[in-house]
Amino acid sequence: VMIRHLLLSILLMATSAISFAAEKDFTAYLFAYFKGEGSVQGEQIYFAVSRDGLNWKDINGGNPVLTSTLGEKGLRDPFIMRSADGSKFFVIATDLKINGNGDWTAAQTKGSKSIMVWESSDLINWSEQRMCRVAPDGAGCTWAPEAVYNEESGEYIVFWSSKIPSSQSVSNNDNTHRVYYCTTKDFKTFSDAKVWIELKNPQNRTISVIDATVIKVGDTYYRFKKNEATEAHKQGMPSSGKYIIMEKATSLLGQWTEVNTQMSQIAYVEGPTCFKFNGENKWCLFIDDFGGKGYYPLITTDLSSGVFTQPSSSQYSLPSVMRHGSVVNITESEYSNLMSKYEPSSTSTVRINPAARQQTMEGWGVSLCWWANMCGKWTENKIDDLVDMLTSEDKLNYNIFRYNIGGGDHPSHYNGHMCNGKGKRAEMEGFKASENSNYDWNADAAQRKVMLKLRDARKDAIFEAFSNSAPYWMTYSGCASGNKDAGKDNLKPEYYGKFSDYLIDVCKHYKDEYGIEFKTLDPFNEPNTNYWGANGGQEGCHFDPASQVKLIRVIYPKLKNSGLKTVLSASDETSVSTAIGELQLFVKEGDIVPMLGQFNVHTYGGDIRDKANLKDLVTETRLPFWMSETGAGGNGLAGNLSLAQRMFDDLNYLQPQAWIDWQFVEENNDQWCMVRGNFNNQTYNIVKNFYVRMQVTRFIRQGYTMLGTGRNDILAAVSPTGNKVVVVMLNTSTDEKNISIDLTPLKQVDNLAELYVTNSNLNCKRMADVEVVDGIANYTMGGQEISTMIFSTDAGKGVEYFTEGMPYMFVSRASTSPLTLNGGSLQLSSLCVADSMQRWYFNKLSDDTYNIYTMLNGKKLALTDDGSYYLAATPLDPSNKGQQFKVENIGDNSYKVTSASNGKLLDLEGEHLEIGTKVGLWQASATGGNAHREWRILSVPFTAVPMSGETTADDIASEPMLVYSANGEIIIVSLSASSSMYSVYNIKGQMVTNGAIKSAVTKIPVEKGFYVVRCGNEAEKVMVK
Repeated sequence: VMIRHLLLSILLMATSAISFAAEKDFTAYLFAYFKGEGSVQGEQIYFAVSRDGLNWKDINGGNPVLTSTLGEKGLRDPFIMRSADGSKFFVIATDLKINGNGDWTAAQTKGSKSIMVWESSDLINWSEQRMCRVAPDGAGCTWAPEAVYNEESGEYIVFWSSKIPSSQSVSNNDNTHRVYYCTTKDFKTFSDAKVWIELKNPQNRTISVIDATVIKVGDTYYRFKKNEATEAHKQGMPSSGKYIIMEKATSLLGQWTEVNTQMSQIAYVEGPTCFKFNGENKWCLFIDDFGGKGYYPLITTDLSSGVFTQPSSSQYSLPSVMRHGSVVNITESEYSNLMSKYEPSSTSTVRINPAARQQTMEGWGVSLCWWANMCGKWTENKIDDLVDMLTSEDKLNYNIFRYNIGGGDHPSHYNGHMCNGKGKRAEMEGFKASENSNYDWNADAAQRKVMLKLRDARKDAIFEAFSNSAPYWMTYSGCASGNKDAGKDNLKPEYYGKFSDYLIDVCKHYKDEYGIEFKTLDPFNEPNTNYWGANGGQEGCHFDPASQVKLIRVIYPKLKNSGLKTVLSASDETSVSTAIGELQLFVKEGDIVPMLGQFNVHTYGGDIRDKANLKDLVTETRLPFWMSETGAGGNGLAGNLSLAQRMFDDLNYLQPQAWIDWQFVEENNDQWCMVRGNFNNQTYNIVKNFYVRMQVTRFIRQGYTMLGTGRNDILAAVSPTGNKVVVVMLNTSTDEKNISIDLTPLKQVDNLAELYVTNSNLNCKRMADVEVVDGIANYTMGGQEISTMIFSTDAGKGVEYFTEGMPYMFVSRASTSPLTLNGGSLQLSSLCVADSMQRWYFNKLSDDTYNIYTMLNGKKLALTDDGSYYLAATPLDPSNKGQQFKVENIGDNSYKVTSASNGKLLDLEGEHLEIGTKVGLWQASATGGNAHREWRILSVPFTAVPMSGETTADDIASEPMLVYSANGEIIIVSLSASSSMYSVYNIKGQMVTNGAIKSAVTKIPVEKGFYVVRCGNEAEKVMVK
């Protein structure tokens, strides 16, 4: 619940000094700056952040965060400050644009008399821009505005530099810059301007002064200002002018005394900004060398001494272009919010909700083709070691194995084109040397040997049989690698029956002789492709989609009547988009889907939208679903993590019940395998890919159910009994990533979580346990890392849908981007849990029909179908048909949202998925083409979990109280509820304490943690540190 306050000025008098963020809470820094007039967008406001105050990184992709639509439409010299009560931030800036005209004379004599103002409670959601007149009559400019809170008067002193041209018949019209000031309590209304700083030269003549800034240390104020003249203001100073002067005072409007400092000997600098290092008695003064060097820091441990040292250039770093700005210290949550909003790849915030259930995992696996064809010839102990790596629960924990029924090539081709292509391993033995030969059940002994050992090692082993090609003697080309025209069928139609018999006979043999009954039989492998050509590097066989239909109709009755429990699977296409087209054909044919017992796909091709579309289509057919093969090249750990990202995308968007690798052992690379070996020498070693994969498969065990999170860098799963929750985190970047895991929807969670890490130095290594505080676990991932946390829990049911008064995010099924109200437009944006415009509430009208609204300044703005394509947001009116939407659960934690007015779905314009895509309304396409019109509706991280008498959005919007924490206490400030009772609940909904509100200020001592404070129908969430 967002903290709100009422009648701030009265509350300040009642509470003397309210502080939402104490100095001890600061962990990072925010720098607001502009880039200069050298580019069209250079005169706008940019943000950079830092952990140490010296090394800075720009955010928002180097794009402006605030832009001007008023006045001169340019912004310079931004100043950012935290309000006196700590409840908000103010940004003020110069109204000036030089780009495009370069007229500095006009900028000083005919410029703006106003400053630009914004305010925000979270650094994410900013108010409308305000243009506020502050300069005196006749002023030709209003430059570098800043502000400081005057504790003596309870007002802000706003100050800036103005020059009054001699042409103006007013005082101080000597073309000289002075620093003026006015006062305000709200940055909306301002007192008349007065002169604050006037700089004199040795002859007592007024010379120009600009760029003043103030910092308070203890009871002393320190002020820095720039001598803008081209002369010294006193003896011993640079005759060029253009240097910084330092002063101190005990009262802002009292007498200032100059501090003697060598820093003033540095010429051609401007734009000073000073701040304290977090947790240290040390201060930093940034000054801007406008001669080309740009900003650089000066550091002191005693401001009163005036002694500064400049660190070496290796000790600090800044964005390449950075002009006059200011720094504010920020808390960890504020830093996280900024990074979540503007640098989403650097942070991941996720809520683990047991109600967001997706697929239950049948298991993890690997194809036996072709490595088992070679490793099965190794010594027993080496085969056993490989099998142990695959099957042990504390290693890869694989239980699914795909057995390749070889077709067998023409004998004259042995040691030929396949050996020259994929190697001897790809030369599979068939079970019939010719059409009239008997079955040779001694064939394929090596692959069989490995399969039997896998069966013995895993009692829950699942086997699938598949074919890459029919025997050579059934084909047009007489070659098992494909047709002479690789884009055409190679199996002769007259052999469909014999090919079916061949596959079924092999399956029956393994059942009868070895007790292995294949769960599924797939007669295809990447059939609708154009790369299975005669004399190729491996077995392969093209089948047009129509040919697949014909073969299925032939093999299905034979398999059904075989006495086997084995069912058909299809079609193992290499590309997800190709698979969509084929499954749509199977559905259209009517009889094909009922003949299938499973649908398989490979993910060598296809983006996340394709994957979501295919999952939608498979769900409609109700077929079991496997990702039956994938792999990738690349280099080193980066390549391994790239494949891990594909795995994450498969599990989050494709949502198969099984995920299966292509190769376990390979020669000459560490990417397409998990063990690198030499088949002839029988040598092998584990590669990094093994441990990357193990981070997922070892801990998300068979029978675990995947949970939707709305993130593509997170996998989450819950055990069948709910006693374990596993969260796997992926960072493919070389930069650190901050992870915040909200476990509060769980019924119970232990206070420590196991942590395992794989990176360039660690191999699925158990690390120190991660502390879980009030249901929140935080972890900073290193660059290029995959990590797993295991939580011991009683998961419970989680946050159900759709609880009235609870906020939810609408995240596109085909992306990680939530629906956001942004400047009146409904569009996709980066996930930011602090952004209230990403929070949506449900007002139930009937079983499946709702108003869906967000809260803006206490008003409910509802999704509205106004008859145009674009979705609108207008004041809530439940009787308005255009605000009524049907919400249909289509399975897999996904929903369709349909306008009750016309039956159209919420639609991403142009099927785009990128940030900024607008949301409209459009009719549904055929199943398999609607992922951009489907949504995951997710509980918002860090919002209160529902409990008895849950707060409604109305309650939150109208609350007449202020709740905050300080010094280990919850403090309630109330003017209207003097006779009310309060209750304090912990994050699990358990009441900690209650009592009566008997005065304007109520202080409640509590332990550190998250709490929900209730007073009547009002509720606030607060964190006590």
